[in-house]
Amino acid sequence: MAMISGLSGRKSSTGSPTSPLNAEKLESEDVSQAFLEAVAEEKPHVKPYFSKTIRDLEVVEGSAARFDCKIEGYPDPEVVWFKDDQSIRESRHFQIDYDEDGNCSLIISDVCGDDDAKYTCKAVNSLGEATCTAELIVETMEEGEGEGEEEEEEE
Repeated sequence: MAMISGLSGRKSSTGSPTSPLNAEKLESEDVSQAFLEAVAEEKPHVKPYFSKTIRDLEVVEGSAARFDCKIEGYPDPEVVWFKDDQSIRESRHFQIDYDEDGNCSLIISDVCGDDDAKYTCKAVNSLGEATCTAELIVETMEEGEGEGEEEEEEE
């Protein structure tokens, strides 16, 4: 039996090494290899948890308040914020920031007495959920001004 040089027992494609057919085959192999590497490096599934929790805040009426936390978990958790157990909808008053590293913030603009409440951040994925809670205490100007006005009226 005769052996043909240059063949290694594999079927060869027709065309020269630089033909479009070979280029497509190489490209397809590269894509397949990249996919296999991505699957092999896939993150382990983890239920959500807070590596940094929100903390109680005390702010003056009219200023801004910002609750910051960091959420870990995979698949990426869905995040919902609550004010006294009522979900918060994003608006000019309530802004929610979330980045791909898990940093999450609730920013409350132009804080007023009505914002004095308990705030909760809840993270949920297919494996579970986690929450952290903090309180916002608003110092209203009326409290300080009211005392001063009473003193002035007495004089």
